[in-house]
Amino acid sequence: MSRKRGIAAWAYAAPFLIAMVAARPSMASTPTPTWDGARLLGVQCLLAPDDLADRRRLQGLLCERVRALAADKAPIPVTILQPGDPRLIEDDTAVLLIHASVQPQSGGKPLLVLAARSFRATAAPSELFGATPRAVPMAPDVRGPQIDAALNAALAEILPWRVRPHGPRPLPPPRRP
Repeated sequence: MSRKRGIAAWAYAAPFLIAMVAARPSMASTPTPTWDGARLLGVQCLLAPDDLADRRRLQGLLCERVRALAADKAPIPVTILQPGDPRLIEDDTAVLLIHASVQPQSGGKPLLVLAARSFRATAAPSELFGATPRAVPMAPDVRGPQIDAALNAALAEILPWRVRPHGPRPLPPPRRP
């Protein structure tokens, strides 16, 4: 490549490189296809490990707490869906999946590690990852301000109607068949 062509190539590419370096990350303002036309939000939870004492009761309490927090100002109904519920794969159902694990800590309270993501059986896969995983001290009956704060932060990353740094995102109107 001649010297003139090299200089011309850099002169052409320089504004793009500067824009890429100077750009700040921004939040997406368009809801993912998961929420397009959703008329129901189902909540499903899984608490591990399987040998945890009173696991099913704690899992139910966690799921009910997530449902209550997600339902706050929700424009669509929010309900707990059990495994095998046919609504899990209905066209107008979005599902909030909560995976929690109790991890023992040496010399301290066990940690509750939470991961959350959305799912919709009829939407094209658009999200590879969910909310940022969070770990908080385990509380009796899976309740407390630290657990609520972790759940609220996760829900703000997933649910379009939750308040985010740039405000809530409206749901798109349901499509007519």
